Amino acid sequence: MKPVSELVDDLMRLTREYAATYRAIVTEERHAHLVKTGILKEYTYDTEAIREPLLEHVGHLPVIATYLHQYIEHRTDVDLGHVLTILAVHDIGETKVGDVITYKKSNSHEDLERAAARELLPDYLFEHFIEYEQAKTYNAQFAKAVDSLAPLLYELMLPKVTKERFRLYHFNIDDIIAKKTPHFAWDSVLQELFAYIIGQYRGWE
Repeated sequence: MKPVSELVDDLMRLTREYAATYRAIVTEERHAHLVKTGILKEYTYDTEAIREPLLEHVGHLPVIATYLHQYIEHRTDVDLGHVLTILAVHDIGETKVGDVITYKKSNSHEDLERAAARELLPDYLFEHFIEYEQAKTYNAQFAKAVDSLAPLLYELMLPKVTKERFRLYHFNIDDIIAKKTPHFAWDSVLQELFAYIIGQYRGWE
């Protein structure tokens, strides 16, 4: 058992890192590189189109999961408490290695995230992390669906910004469908929800 003072230090460090890590463009250093190489020309680091801090994302997920759990087809198969634990740790590796937008993420970056999570988490929580990655259980599948849903909700709220992100990152609605359909396919209610959201996107065209 660590001394309480070390536990507090660890919690404070994680809090700072969650708050400082941006998901869309990642670190300030990487953003500076993108600007220097000409990949980014029009956006500053805190531009709304690339804005989401990791802490904002992780904090949003329990709200979605807790609300949505009561309505899904497989609610009796899903342990909400277990899901909330999965969601609390599923992105922890990004506090060390940053994030890459999901449509551009490579296997090598996922390997870096997994290695960082292994360093940060005790065994029982790392098992939750691996469960999420493998997505074989109802709990992990629901966690994946919630994680996939959160950015879609932001995008629906900010259609102008979303269109800019499509342009900036060179992806479109078909890419969203291809990437995210599997995360909703296991539950009829989630399938219907995802189809409705895609219909809203189509209404922008």
